[in-house]
Amino acid sequence: MTSLLTTLLLATEGAEGLSGDHIASKLAVPLGIIIFCGSIFALLWSNYGAKKGALIYGTAMGGFCFMLGIFWWFGAPGTPVATGLQNFPGQPADQYQSSIFAFEPGSETATYFDAANDLSDFASVADFLGKGDASDDDLSSDPRYTSLDGEVAQAEALMVALALRTDDNGDSQLGGDARGEYQEAGQAGLEEEVGADAAADFTRAEPFFSGVPGDRLITESNGTLLFGTEVEMETNWLGPDGETVTVPVDTVTMFAFKEPSALWFPSAVWSAISLLLFVGSLFGLDRMEMREKRRAQEVQEPEDLAVSIRQ
Repeated sequence: MTSLLTTLLLATEGAEGLSGDHIASKLAVPLGIIIFCGSIFALLWSNYGAKKGALIYGTAMGGFCFMLGIFWWFGAPGTPVATGLQNFPGQPADQYQSSIFAFEPGSETATYFDAANDLSDFASVADFLGKGDASDDDLSSDPRYTSLDGEVAQAEALMVALALRTDDNGDSQLGGDARGEYQEAGQAGLEEEVGADAAADFTRAEPFFSGVPGDRLITESNGTLLFGTEVEMETNWLGPDGETVTVPVDTVTMFAFKEPSALWFPSAVWSAISLLLFVGSLFGLDRMEMREKRRAQEVQEPEDLAVSIRQ
C-alpha cells in the first residue's frame, strides 16, 4: 500500500493539473454527488419508492451532516475547531480569517478603542501574557507566546508601512509637507554628522525614507487586541565612497488592531441547514409512516355489512 501511494505521489509530482475554469473541474462535484448520493437514493427508491426513499435519505444525510458540522464548529477529540468549511463558494479562502489593520492616533478608527491615545496602557508580549520573568528559552517554547509574537510582528510591519505611506511597490508615498520637512531635517542632521562641506557630496540613497519600529507593545481594548509602537522615521544618504548614513528625523506613534476571525460561521450555516434538512425529512417521514399505518388498519378491519343474518 505504501509503495502504491509513493508511486502515485511520484506520478503526480510536478503535474500542472487542471485550472478551476476547466469544464472537468466544474463537473467534478456535481458528478460526485450524482454518483455517490444518487446510487444510494436509487437503492432506497427500489425498496421504498421515490418519496419515502428521499425522506429516508434526507433524514440520514441531514443527521450525519449536522453532527459533522457540530464537530467542525466546536471541535471534538482529535478534531480542532474550524477544521471543516472556512469559506463559501465564490469567496476567497481567507474571507473569515482574522486580519490586522494599522491606523493612526486621532483617526476615526482610533475612536473605537479607549486605549488608542498613547502607549502608557500597553505592555510587552511577555508581560501581557503574565510571563515577564520568564527566560527566552521558556518563552520560545510557549506556543501562546510564539503565536502572539508573530501577530505583533505582522502588526509592526503594517504600522511601519502606514507611517511611510508605502504603496504596493514598496515605495514611500509621503505627503508633500511631511516629505519636505523630513528632507530638510535629514539634510540638517547629515550636515551636523559629517559636516557641511562633506554633506554636499552625499546623495539620496534608495530607499530615501525608512522607518524603524520600537518596542513591540500590545494591550486589549474593547475586547480587541491592540498593538502599538513608536516608529523612528529616518532619511538615508549615500556618500561618495558608497557608505550610507542614516539620519533620524522624527518619531511617530502608530497603532493596529486585530479583527477577530469568524471561521465558525461557515460551519454554523452548514449545521443550521443540515438540521433543517434532518427535521424536515424526519417530520415528513413520520407523517408518511402514520398515513401508511392508518391505511393498513382500514384494510385489516372487517367490513360491517348491514345485512340481516336471516338473509
